[in-house]
Amino acid sequence: MTRRILAVLSAAVLFSLSVLVAAPGVVSAQEAPPGPPPVPAESGDGRRVVYSNGQQRVWLVEADGTVARTYLVSGRKNYPRRGTYSVFSRSEHTRSGAVRMQYMVRFTKSARTNVGFHSIPVDRRGRLVQSTSQLGTPRSRGCVRQSIDDARFLWEWAPIGTVVVVTP
Repeated sequence: MTRRILAVLSAAVLFSLSVLVAAPGVVSAQEAPPGPPPVPAESGDGRRVVYSNGQQRVWLVEADGTVARTYLVSGRKNYPRRGTYSVFSRSEHTRSGAVRMQYMVRFTKSARTNVGFHSIPVDRRGRLVQSTSQLGTPRSRGCVRQSIDDARFLWEWAPIGTVVVVTP
């Protein structure tokens, strides 16, 4: 009986020690946070920008299929239409009415304006028209808004001619 109690106590002590010895911040495979969603199927091949309107997310995909970067954006719901486009114009600084944007990368046109990726616009007082925490929800009238860091990265990554694939 004593040996049995000692065996149970030893197992409990070893379990407790294993819990205490685990490095802080280390999570098991069962607890690992999920990574970003994969590049949408049917989004083409080769080096390209993939914009999922439904997920409000962009992937910058290298020629070998690896993802250089992925992040949340704010576009317009169901716009532009699903399809394959190409970067045709870029402006480091631009404006639309009373707002200013940086790192505009245009890839399609509407009846009234060009459509592209750019930083979150700022108003005349220099205030962002939306917060970065609101990225991931449709909030734009047409273009695709990005954080300033992501907009700069895309600006440097996507020269004129880069393929842009819009998925649902």
